[in-house]
Amino acid sequence: MTGALVYVLFLTVACVGLGVAATHTFRRHRACLRLKASGVETTGQCTSLSWSQDNVSVRFSYALADGTKYEADSFHVSRTSFSPGSTFPIMYDPAFPAVAEVADLLSEAIRFHRLVLVTITPLILLLATLDVGLALAVLL
Repeated sequence: MTGALVYVLFLTVACVGLGVAATHTFRRHRACLRLKASGVETTGQCTSLSWSQDNVSVRFSYALADGTKYEADSFHVSRTSFSPGSTFPIMYDPAFPAVAEVADLLSEAIRFHRLVLVTITPLILLLATLDVGLALAVLL
């Protein structure tokens, strides 16, 4: 019985962790879709590059028409032609100007988030089903 409770606890923690990751990914996916549908294009300037393992993220700054300045990080890519100081088109959400993405990376970000959601959702459902089934078996 104790071993089964450990499995129930483990499955519950795994479901919660994957649920948090799925929620974050879903929000990023929706933000990218909003940018594609109603984003405003402006010029961004690379302020720095952040490397993690094999990926790079571009930190960029941009200004709105009223002069308000913002900074944002791009979608992680395997390689980039950007360097600090270079300029490029970005898209920002007029309703939430702090939400922005490099225009050339927007479609790739949407595809990536969709892939993560398509992969993680069945896994969450499987783990939740196992968790509920095991919990019922322990209780009965």
